[in-house]
Amino acid sequence: MADAAVDLVATNLFGLHANFNTSASATNVVETNVAVNDEMGNVECQVNITDITNYTQNASYCGSDFMADIGTFLTEFGNFQTIGVVTGLTINMSAGNYVTIDITGHQHDTNAHAAGLALGHADVSDFLPHEVAEAFNAWNGFGVPDFGITLGADSSPSSATVTFSMNHVDQTDETGSHLVGKNITPRCELSFDTIGIPTSNTAALLETDFDANTNNMLSPLVDNTDANDSNSDFDTFAFTAHANTDLATV
Repeated sequence: MADAAVDLVATNLFGLHANFNTSASATNVVETNVAVNDEMGNVECQVNITDITNYTQNASYCGSDFMADIGTFLTEFGNFQTIGVVTGLTINMSAGNYVTIDITGHQHDTNAHAAGLALGHADVSDFLPHEVAEAFNAWNGFGVPDFGITLGADSSPSSATVTFSMNHVDQTDETGSHLVGKNITPRCELSFDTIGIPTSNTAALLETDFDANTNNMLSPLVDNTDANDSNSDFDTFAFTAHANTDLATV
């Protein structure tokens, strides 16, 4: 008996550039159950409303120009991409490894989202500090850039995660089917870890670095710093920061 025809290929749901190699993707169809119970608590009538299909995709980059190849996923973050509206994008970087990305999004069967300004999208590429963004244009997606932080001679980046998110607001019609949706409040978040304590190791110093290097957006604010020393391991430092940017919309 021959093997069953079961696929073992990850699908490029969102239509990423060919230099992104999809490792996993998922399609989740959510049905909302509406029911009426009788006086005994038994279900008397019910209906399922196909409300939303959620998509996720994970991919690794293998190319020579990350910023060019990721393209409108950053410059028009939140826009429709191939299969649905993108509502989340995470870029994962670690020392000695290739960058990976995680994408989330969704689509509706009724009054489906379409690409354009009415949906609401934002250019979040400037969350990368300006000088680093120029370096990113030739970045091959390996290792961890310094994000404009003054590291000094005795500190090196060990990992960084950049997360872009939108609040997506949907409304239903009189039958419970999707009527209209829009993205609002685009947000950018950064978590950054180093081996050794960097020269910029306070919120004030880090924000000064961001102010000097961030282009055309509200300056990131540092939310947390964490310096650790030990008699059994090397010193480490970590911080988190966030920024907001304008929504391009009609």
